Amino acid sequence: MIEIGELSDIQVDKRIWDIKRKLSDELFIPVHHYQRDEIVQFADYTGDSLELSRVSAGTQARYIVFCGVYFMAEIARILVSDDKFVFIPNPSAGCPLADFAFSKDVEYVWELLQDIHPRQYIPVTYANSHADVKAFCGRNGGVVCTSSNVQRIFKWILEQNKQVFFMPDKNLGINTVAALGMGNEYCIVDRYEQDNLHLQDCRIVIWKGFCIVHKRFTVEQVQLWREKDRDVKIIVHPECDPELVDASDYSGSTSRIKTMVEQSPSGSKWVIGTEYNLVNRLKQSNRDKFIEPLAKSVCVNMSKNTRRDLLETLLQIEQGDYSQQIVLPEDVREDAKRAISLMLEVS
Repeated sequence: MIEIGELSDIQVDKRIWDIKRKLSDELFIPVHHYQRDEIVQFADYTGDSLELSRVSAGTQARYIVFCGVYFMAEIARILVSDDKFVFIPNPSAGCPLADFAFSKDVEYVWELLQDIHPRQYIPVTYANSHADVKAFCGRNGGVVCTSSNVQRIFKWILEQNKQVFFMPDKNLGINTVAALGMGNEYCIVDRYEQDNLHLQDCRIVIWKGFCIVHKRFTVEQVQLWREKDRDVKIIVHPECDPELVDASDYSGSTSRIKTMVEQSPSGSKWVIGTEYNLVNRLKQSNRDKFIEPLAKSVCVNMSKNTRRDLLETLLQIEQGDYSQQIVLPEDVREDAKRAISLMLEVS
């Protein structure tokens, strides 16, 4: 029997297509925008976290093979029914941003908040977080958000005369506060830094984490492009540093970036500050426009999913081996689902 490692890329692709045809509607492969082209070609749906959350919840397929990072596959497992199976091609595809906030540390700060401002805060976790952090939010009346709906979630909380405890992305939190015109009404915390929690004007408490991919973009890169071509429009992801967002023309989620570029007139010029695979794919599919990355920044964890990983997962499904499926404790799943469902309701 030939091992997967001995097959050529063409042979691997053919076998994946054969299994997709065989399983047909029983199989659903959602793929995040940041995946490599070798994975995107097999997508039944591509999107950002919010889009993929919705389509995963609505699919009738029995087998969901989520091509992204682990927290995304966890979301699918949380949302789909018990008779479905969720897999990720490479389980080591984690998220360094999620690793900034572990549930025990979040709960420690939460208890401090309750001592200082009882029942004033509603916890909000970015989708880029571990399932038990989402479950913490669900147990405490909180909600999940994505970069597409974070402003709406914050406004929904503030309109209730409540305050926000947001984790784990510092830049997304600060950029959202700025977009809402709230000035400096926030403070930064983590497990080891809580000195500002006593401030009366700290309406937004933001966890001290960041995305490695979006940390690589700088104001200096923007300045170089401005000097090179004054006609380019620069759009960046809100996980970038606030100074960079201020120096750019636009900021937005991956879906907003994709939509703005695709709907812009022929001849438009764009420089994009987000993960390189998405930027390069936009460049290839919009050849009537000038599109370049602000800098080449690749999500190494997203890239861990390979065509061979995907084939191995599909072969296991074909053989009835579900041992590698995503499994979560029932209490974690139910509490996290409460927070995600609230997000979908508010959004």
